[in-house]
Amino acid sequence: MSYLNRKTLGQVFLTNLSYIEKIKNSINVTGETVLEIGPGKGAITKYLAQEAKKLYAVEVDPKLHELLVIQFINYKNIELVNKNILTFDFSCLKDKVIVFGNIPYCISSPIIKCLIENRSFIKHAYLTCQKEFIDKLIAKPSTDDYVFLSCYLQYYAKITKIFDIPANAFSPIPKVSSTFAMLDFSIAPTVKAENEDFLFGLIKKAFANRRKKIINALRLEDKKDILLSCGIDPNLRPENISLKQYITLANTVNPK
Repeated sequence: MSYLNRKTLGQVFLTNLSYIEKIKNSINVTGETVLEIGPGKGAITKYLAQEAKKLYAVEVDPKLHELLVIQFINYKNIELVNKNILTFDFSCLKDKVIVFGNIPYCISSPIIKCLIENRSFIKHAYLTCQKEFIDKLIAKPSTDDYVFLSCYLQYYAKITKIFDIPANAFSPIPKVSSTFAMLDFSIAPTVKAENEDFLFGLIKKAFANRRKKIINALRLEDKKDILLSCGIDPNLRPENISLKQYITLANTVNPK
C-alpha cells in the first residue's frame, strides 16, 4: 500500500505495524473481489490476497510492480496490473469489487472522480488519504472545509471516517497526517437531480464565487422568488447551502 514517493510519483509507505493491524481489523474482504490501488511494497496486499476470492493489484510504478510479481508469484488469485488506476478498465471486472488504497494527495480528486464514474462496478471503497482531503469530503454546510467536492462525493456516496493516521506511521515521513475512511456507493441520494451535469455545473459556479451572496454568485438577481421557494435565503453564501437545497434549486431552474 503506497502513496505514489519519487518527486514525480511521490511515494510514501505505511510501515507502522499497529496501524496496519488497525486497517486489517477495520475491513472485511473475505470471499470478495478486491481492487487495490497502489499496493507499493505489499504491506497489506498479502492479507487481502489471503482473504479475498480475487485480488486486482494496480501499481503504476514499474519497479514496484516487478517486486510484487516476485513476491506473489505463488498466489493464483492475484492479478498484478502495472497501470495508472485512472486508466484502468473497470468493465473488465467480473464481479463488483471492494476498492482498497492509500491515495496520493496530488491525484486524490481525480481518483475520487474515477471511482464515482465507475461506481456501478464498486460495492464500497476503503481509502487512506491526506486528512485535509477527507475533511473536505465529509464537510457539512457552513464550515470552512465545505467545497464543491463535498457535494459531488456526498451525492453519490456515504463517507465514514474510521480513524486518523499520524505522519510518523509512514516512511519516509510526509508533512501531513492521513485519515482512513470508507465510501459506500450503495446509498442513493434522498433527493435526485433531474440533470446531474446541470446540478454540478451550478454548484461549481456557486463555489467559484463563494464570497458572494448566492443570488449574485449564480446571477439570479431576477429570480429571488425561486430561491425562496427552494428554501434558500438569497443572502446566504454558497458554502451555507446544503446539497439537498442545491438539488432542489437545480431541478427548479432546469428541471430537464
